[in-house]
Amino acid sequence: MSTQDNNADGIHSIAMDMGRLFMQELYSDVVFLVEDQRLPAHRVVLAARCEYFRALLFGDMAESKKHEIQLEVPLEAFKSILEYLYMDKLPLAKIGVDKTYDVLNLAHLYGLEYLQTAVDKYLQQEVAVSNVCVILNAARLYDMPELVKKCYNFMEENQLALLQSDSIQTLSKEAFEDLLRQDNFFAPEVELFRSICKWRENKPSEDSQTLLSLVRLPLMSIHELLHVVRPSGIFELDDIVDAIDKVNIGKNLPHRATILPRVNVASKNCASYIRAERSEIVIKLKQCFKINCIQVSSNFSSGEYELQVSLDETHWDSVGRIRKDHYNLIMVRFMARPVNFIRVAVLPSVYFNPLPPSGTVLAMYE
Repeated sequence: MSTQDNNADGIHSIAMDMGRLFMQELYSDVVFLVEDQRLPAHRVVLAARCEYFRALLFGDMAESKKHEIQLEVPLEAFKSILEYLYMDKLPLAKIGVDKTYDVLNLAHLYGLEYLQTAVDKYLQQEVAVSNVCVILNAARLYDMPELVKKCYNFMEENQLALLQSDSIQTLSKEAFEDLLRQDNFFAPEVELFRSICKWRENKPSEDSQTLLSLVRLPLMSIHELLHVVRPSGIFELDDIVDAIDKVNIGKNLPHRATILPRVNVASKNCASYIRAERSEIVIKLKQCFKINCIQVSSNFSSGEYELQVSLDETHWDSVGRIRKDHYNLIMVRFMARPVNFIRVAVLPSVYFNPLPPSGTVLAMYE
């Protein structure tokens, strides 16, 4: 057997021996009183594994002189921490997401950074509509940026399901504000407004003015402004009238848009219809997407085309022109913007036959 194998066996043996001491009276010299249970432990083991317990059990604190120490911590979470300290493992899947928050809290309290990292990775795999808001609150509280990013990305991809669930009511005010500030959290503005109203009802002691200031009233229809927002009495009539004026003008509105990096949002999976005529192709996207490049495919006839985008199919902005022959595929890049409609317009002297409803235009965010 190689030296490496011998070392591996030795490590395994030590872990097994340490495991035999876990929650056992044998050689125990301290007892933790947690809730209604007595948990035997070994000072030297805990001190060797954790700076917090080193200070508690061998420092100048009063507890260092006591045989029994009362702790005001969740029982199951504390048992999990002890299991980790003795056996260097923690079955997070067995513990479950709900109780993992308590474990994370204790890991943070005791300065167990490796354990915090393990919990971080576990929670990233367990994010769901039912728990994403609670996980986000914890991730923000304990400064876990990768988990925060994961939660916000999940929210962006599941916005309607999130708004229709009770989960969002558990969101902290600060996390909710950050969510509303994001241009790429695409959801009907009226649904966001309703969620804020319900959040205010559940948390009457919280100051919700900042949340309300982040509602983008001009993104609602006039009917929604008059029949949903106005009856609530939350906004002044002048605010509603100003929003209606902006809706009527229809330009420079603060749109929210979904970002799907390197996904063709003009494909049949993301477009609700594609209208092909002799002089143009118009594509209506299923929802507002943010894009910054458009390409036409090889089945376009040779000639010159203008690429245009719109939010309402009334006001069109040109994002570039392309001159195509049978051998080139040109990608037009432009400043990222929210888009509901894409139009490829034929410039004079060029005509083409109606094209199939897929594979003709590529539009995406790079």
